[in-house]
Amino acid sequence: MKTKQLSIVLIMIFLIGSAYGSFAQRRVVNTPRRTVVQGPRGTVVYRKAPPVVKPVRRLPAKAAVVHYHSRPYYYHGGVFYVARNGSYVRVVPPVGIRVAVLPAGYVRLVVGPSVFFYAGGIFYVEDVSSGEYVVADPPVGAIVSQLPSGAAEVEIDGKLYYEYNGILYKPVRTEKKAYEVAGKLED
Repeated sequence: MKTKQLSIVLIMIFLIGSAYGSFAQRRVVNTPRRTVVQGPRGTVVYRKAPPVVKPVRRLPAKAAVVHYHSRPYYYHGGVFYVARNGSYVRVVPPVGIRVAVLPAGYVRLVVGPSVFFYAGGIFYVEDVSSGEYVVADPPVGAIVSQLPSGAAEVEIDGKLYYEYNGILYKPVRTEKKAYEVAGKLED
């Protein structure tokens, strides 16, 4: 009987120890200037920039309402807003939302057989049948000359990247400063 109780206690200790070990695979250290995440795939360092969320009381006069999944977004000059607590906050548009006009200063990019339009950190593709532009996932390998203003420096396994809206950009050497879309951050 004592042997059976002892074996049950040992099994319980083993199970608790293994469960604790599975939670310890990812370690997050927050400091005022950066966040360090150590996990099974390596170490990622996020350098924190001060949040730049400035709500506005009024939208520009010619802002267009774009409904996406029954939620209204307000679009003007390449900037998307949503209503929050009686004001409007600038947001990154969801993939799939459609606009009639591209923002001023967009750049046309050809990646493989596809044509993308890039402005302010957002990639668009043209829907030829409707004539609208659809927000798209960034194509890996696309090279852009400018990063969005809210891009943050990220260090992954000792290499410098920039992150904006979960998309990683790595600096590349060309005639001028440029950045290549390296992929998406995993959750």
